[in-house]
Amino acid sequence: MKTLLLILFFPIFAHAQVYTWINEQGIRVYGDEPPANADKAQLPNLQEIKMPKVVQKEESSEQPASGVFKGYELLEIISPKEDHMITSGHAGKATIQLHIQPELQPKHQITLLLNGQPIETGAQLQFQLDNLNRGSHLLQVQIKDQGRLLISSPKRRIHVQRPSILNRPRT
Repeated sequence: MKTLLLILFFPIFAHAQVYTWINEQGIRVYGDEPPANADKAQLPNLQEIKMPKVVQKEESSEQPASGVFKGYELLEIISPKEDHMITSGHAGKATIQLHIQPELQPKHQITLLLNGQPIETGAQLQFQLDNLNRGSHLLQVQIKDQGRLLISSPKRRIHVQRPSILNRPRT
């Protein structure tokens, strides 16, 4: 059986003659060195798998040869996930990570909004929020060019769990 597997997986061995016979335990055996009672094995033809041609397509993240920027295709918050709970051990800290296609163009700015209010602007794909109040918050990011809105991400809801004197253990 191992010989058959080798034959199927290694085409260099496929050209050798394969024999089959029943051994002393009554099990069918395949091999290339037959005993006296062996027959030539009728094996199925090997299937050829042709590799697909790799087509090089133009990167959509690159600017066209004319140098004209055609706009952003995608802007999303990839972390934190929807309905993510920031527990009290993290003291209201959250790292916001973004994905943009194509890449951020020069002079374009990303604005992070918390509950609809802009709180930070920059040209980075990661923002750090500290000391978030407890409760639910909506995150959104926007890309602007000289104050003109180019694209907005979908809103993302997160939740912050913070210690409260109302929830302290009773003594």
